[in-house]
Amino acid sequence: MTNKIAKIFIAGLILSIFQFSNCTAQNRTIDSLKLQIENTEGEERIRTLIGISYHYLRISVDSSLVYSKKILDYSNETNNERGIARALLLMGNAYNEIGENKSALNKHLEALSLFYNLNDSAAMGITYNGLGIDYHNLGQYDKAIEQYLNASEIAKSFDDKYGLYLATNNIGIIYEDWKKHQQALEYYKSALVIATELEDKAYMGIALQNIGVAYHKLDQFMEALRFLNQSMKVNLNIGAKKGIYTIYLSKGDIYFQMDDMDLAYENYQSAYKISKEEGFQYNVAESSLKVGQVLMHKPERMEQAEPFLLEAKKTAMNFDDVKIKKDIFAALSEYYSKTGDFKNAYVNYLNYTTIKDTIFNQDSRKEISEMQTLYELDKKENEIEIQNLKIEKQQNRLYYILSAIALFISLAALFFSRYKLRQKNFRAELERKNIEIEQRLLRTQMNPHFIFNSLNSINSFISDSDSDSAQSFLSKFARLMRYILENSRKTMVPLEDEVNTLRLNIELEQLRFDNRFSFKINVEKSIDEEYTYVPPMLVQPFVENAILHGLAGKEKDGSIKVDFRAKGKIMLCTIEDNGIGRKKAGEIKKTNGQNLPAGRQGKHRSLGMQVTKERLDILAEKYGGDISFEINDLEDGEGNALGTKAILRIPFEEE
Repeated sequence: MTNKIAKIFIAGLILSIFQFSNCTAQNRTIDSLKLQIENTEGEERIRTLIGISYHYLRISVDSSLVYSKKILDYSNETNNERGIARALLLMGNAYNEIGENKSALNKHLEALSLFYNLNDSAAMGITYNGLGIDYHNLGQYDKAIEQYLNASEIAKSFDDKYGLYLATNNIGIIYEDWKKHQQALEYYKSALVIATELEDKAYMGIALQNIGVAYHKLDQFMEALRFLNQSMKVNLNIGAKKGIYTIYLSKGDIYFQMDDMDLAYENYQSAYKISKEEGFQYNVAESSLKVGQVLMHKPERMEQAEPFLLEAKKTAMNFDDVKIKKDIFAALSEYYSKTGDFKNAYVNYLNYTTIKDTIFNQDSRKEISEMQTLYELDKKENEIEIQNLKIEKQQNRLYYILSAIALFISLAALFFSRYKLRQKNFRAELERKNIEIEQRLLRTQMNPHFIFNSLNSINSFISDSDSDSAQSFLSKFARLMRYILENSRKTMVPLEDEVNTLRLNIELEQLRFDNRFSFKINVEKSIDEEYTYVPPMLVQPFVENAILHGLAGKEKDGSIKVDFRAKGKIMLCTIEDNGIGRKKAGEIKKTNGQNLPAGRQGKHRSLGMQVTKERLDILAEKYGGDISFEINDLEDGEGNALGTKAILRIPFEEE
């Protein structure tokens, strides 16, 4: 809300430097201004075109750009440098409105250079504000603050308190986005002082609300509520519905964090009511999501959460904000998990992960675009520096030009190299994430009773009201199910996939056994995990035995170590644990077997090793060589069990 107000305020200030009369600024419509174009020349024609471009900025950015370019063309034809600068400023603001930050930044920098040459301080101050928004949108917070500080100094020189308020408030917004909440709080308080001097209730309400949000981020909840309540009084007085809505939502968040679900529900409900009355579709989705989330934390009203969450989902489908959709699907997955509807929990979790991947890709593309913008910005700054050197150092012109060109080439090569490296790392990171997704389902195909055990674990967590563990276990289990559908037909997988699959499997077992053991997986450095392929799911049964028969009998400090080494065309896989040993495990198994009903003792054994042996026999026929396994007991000098060591020999292929 504050960012939007800042942009509108800049647009309003533009008219002051374009020297419109009150009649032109307030009463002329776009149509009447168009009728006057053909009857005007020179500065009057430029001002008329500016008026049309300005008014279009609020209803059609494309049309605003069309008329800004007409101003630029006409000003170039008539050699009106100030007209050129004003056209560039308008074009920068238009590009800013549609999120083309690179173009906005370039236009604003060109306008600033011209206004500087014209010694037009007022126009420079407004341009600095535009540059502040550009750098803010690009994530260059330090440069954005520098622009706003320049704007505030100019505003002070003209005793322009509105301009000073704008710059001060926007610096606070930047520090808030920068996660520097104490600095943000200081600037918001300064903005409040200025708004109070102006006696502008709208800006006072904004400043009070921003102070409350800053205190919330600093976990000073009572101070946050105090300022939010003051802001509420101001907004109620001026009838600012969106401000009232936002305050209710902020208070609800605070009470939710304070674990006061009754007050959180009351404030979220108030926000929801306003959003319905005013028809704010995004706010309906946002507030109904909040109401649903707080109801999930009230066991006696759990079932009432579903209608609000479904309303949030239905409403969010009407617009393109993927981030709120992600939060809605996550909340629905959590709700259905808590109510035992695991099918719907799984479906919504899949939607959540899909959208999360989409957001990741969008953010990555944005990051690359911002990197290109910064590169071109440095290029532009170097060109300006070269131009200044030409003017100031005429006697050494050739020397400075050659030096600047060399500097430019070096910087260009550096930034291009960094850009290529960033692209390479970006692709590698995407590949790693894809592999991590693909590798997790093959284990479940080879070990179907793991699904049964996992569902029992989830059920146990829910029965014990351990919702965090249940949600964590369900999330990992759902990903495994999706991976099975994708990779179940593969006969060979990258070693990297197998290692990551094994790691996830052990993590799930850790969760089931309350973290009673640790593990470590090592791969020989000479092995290229990405281009080395092994049969899937051969190591997992040995790890399962180590956990279920070796470490299950230990109360704590258990450990498993898995090593992968290449020897010729054979991959040696070693699985070592510090468990109770096979002898002790056999005694326990025998004791447990005697307690089973007649005829069930033979069934109380894992089929994993038998399946593994059959698979190894088939692989030996296909590849030849020593494809086998052996299991050895580890003992100290006195014959006491130190654990078990299994050695598995399997084939591998390389690209």
